[in-house]
Amino acid sequence: MNLVKGKILNAKECDDILENLEQHILDTLSKRRLNAETVISACDKVVNTLEEAEYLNVMRELGIDEALGKMYIDEFKQAFSRESLVHRMKVELGDNFSEVVTYNPMHKDFTVSSEILPLGVLLHVAAGNADGLPAFSVLEGLLTGNINILKLPAAEGGISVRLLLELIKAEPVLAEYIYVFDYSSKDIEHIEMLISVADAVIVWGGREAVSAFRKLIPPNIKLIEWGHKISFAYVTKQGITTEGLEGLAKNISDTGQLLCSSVQGIFVDTDNMEEIYEFCNKFLPVLNKEIANHPVKAGIGIQSQVALRLYAEKLEGIYKNNRIFRGDNCSLIAYPDKIMDTSIQFGNAWVRPLPRSEMLTVLRPYKNYLQTVGLLCGPLEVQLLTDMFFKTGVVRVCKGENMSIDYSGMPHDGEYPLRRYTKIVHAEKD
Repeated sequence: MNLVKGKILNAKECDDILENLEQHILDTLSKRRLNAETVISACDKVVNTLEEAEYLNVMRELGIDEALGKMYIDEFKQAFSRESLVHRMKVELGDNFSEVVTYNPMHKDFTVSSEILPLGVLLHVAAGNADGLPAFSVLEGLLTGNINILKLPAAEGGISVRLLLELIKAEPVLAEYIYVFDYSSKDIEHIEMLISVADAVIVWGGREAVSAFRKLIPPNIKLIEWGHKISFAYVTKQGITTEGLEGLAKNISDTGQLLCSSVQGIFVDTDNMEEIYEFCNKFLPVLNKEIANHPVKAGIGIQSQVALRLYAEKLEGIYKNNRIFRGDNCSLIAYPDKIMDTSIQFGNAWVRPLPRSEMLTVLRPYKNYLQTVGLLCGPLEVQLLTDMFFKTGVVRVCKGENMSIDYSGMPHDGEYPLRRYTKIVHAEKD
């Protein structure tokens, strides 16, 4: 689905726009800058007039059940509210983000003004691991006053375009700051045309996606990476509580382990495999119950892939010493090694030993890929273990049930997006 200046266009119409995209961009840049208040007001209008039933129907078509759909809508309303957006702007850009600051540099006899301005034009290359994520990426660009070009991921489902149309309906001036194109990443000719008009390209995805765009982006265009990260839980003996295990199971069930902040696996503070097996026997019934009450939505093809991978794990376990603990629609795979990797997902997690004394040695090699740790430990262990995780490269530590919860002003992968989408300019004053 293609969206240009508030209208849905077909492929031919998009090609025509693309031929003159630079001029369209220049026309918008020649006008008064987009004000953050305009964007915040539009978001607030959408939140207050959103037809919840319509979006629940769209989510059902995407295989999202009603309870999870309502949770997504509640999170959307909270994230798009005036209070949240103003708070976020202040946290990420400072209390005076919209003001021009004038001062005299130390030991100089002239005055300068300092101002936070948009980079100009952002090309968002979105990932498809979270419904609606592309629209949130565009919103960040709008809040910072940028013109935004969104390349949709394959099989996005249409939620992002619907949300962006709602914003344009609430504030028509936003129409010329939003372009959405449904070109394939393999369509190099059109992708290069989109890149050529951008000041920065924002790539959401794994190493392959980022590497591919690095080759396409010339040196004078900024590359902003939001690469795939990996998150996991860490459990000590004192942390094995009913509440902690239930929170961990809830994250696995709610997210399908598809988000960068989702539990991929669980490290246990031990070097004894018997204790790993004991943990699996204790956690499996908790996970099984949560999955039964809130089934993970996976298509027939995905279910078949999961079954094949579990069968392969069973065969490999004969000589790799892996052990599978099977539930009704979930599993835990106990490994004797200390390798960090993704899981089979959809209710299937790995469990590995990692005594705290080896934490830095084992995890530091993954420093640029680590994101969130769900920490299950005793109260007196929290600070020590949190500090150790931050030294490994982890950027967030929280309870297991909170691993995938967003809140206003939360950094993304250890950085503030709004800062990356702006520049600080100085001008000498008389």
